[in-house]
Amino acid sequence: MRTVDAAGLAIGDDQPPRIMGVLNISSESPYKPSVFNSPDEAAEYVDRELIDEGADIVDIGLESANKKFDVLSADQELNRLDTAIETLESVSGDAVFSIETRYHEVAEAALDGGFDMVNDICGFADPKMPDVCEEYDVAVAKMASPPDLERPGAVEDVDDIYDALELNGLTDKTIIDPAFGGWSEDKTVEDDRETFRRLREFRGYGHPMLVSINRKNFLRSVAGRDTEGALPVSLAATAMAVERGAHVIRTHDVAETRDAALIGDEFSRERLRDSLNDGVAVEELDVTTARAAERHLDRIDADTALPLKASPG
Repeated sequence: MRTVDAAGLAIGDDQPPRIMGVLNISSESPYKPSVFNSPDEAAEYVDRELIDEGADIVDIGLESANKKFDVLSADQELNRLDTAIETLESVSGDAVFSIETRYHEVAEAALDGGFDMVNDICGFADPKMPDVCEEYDVAVAKMASPPDLERPGAVEDVDDIYDALELNGLTDKTIIDPAFGGWSEDKTVEDDRETFRRLREFRGYGHPMLVSINRKNFLRSVAGRDTEGALPVSLAATAMAVERGAHVIRTHDVAETRDAALIGDEFSRERLRDSLNDGVAVEELDVTTARAAERHLDRIDADTALPLKASPG
């Protein structure tokens, strides 16, 4: 498992879980407490509610992921970027700043404006995105998505999600995101639940993993909660996600999520340890299915000719 350097912030197995707080420049966003169009008010929110509460990364979104709204063009996102850059310049706290976009030209303009990393919600559907991220030598979160910038949606099946993350490859500093949430009408809560059950399989890429599960419907519906009452189920799932191998948790509830992530980390099994021979590191595979084991072994080009059988539990 590689460690990714995000503007000096190390992300990987031998690091504490990292918390990504969220700020929205998009008025369409359904989570109104995180929505701002005034740079000064936005900067105050970032300092008080995100960085002071423990956010390592601040992710700034320019458009809503809500499928009832039209997808913004690159030019429309660029028109909103000035507010994001002014916000960044007004923040007094220390954090890694991430721009959420699907367009390479928006990512490039944001990086030129002082952003530190990219959160690509279309998973390199723009084939120039990985080139920009490599040119600027920045970390990039890559969310699994169909290869269509104009009509982004969701990939439903776990195996298809895994394959979608291969679209246009991975940079050395890619953080993978299996894409939880209602990005399309076709994706069901059961699809998300199955992805969460099999979260360990995504470690097979050998890259750090980001999950965005805060108050998502696949969790709310288990306990019969609305969005406002869904914090407890989100925190329970956060601890489980970290135990299953997630390295970055994206959230609107920074302080509470940080605590839950630390609990998950504290009681996770150590995945890296030194062998008796100096200089040799041993990685323990944390799997519950034969398919997950195969994906880990594929990463290191191991022989999988022998049948694999996962132990129960």
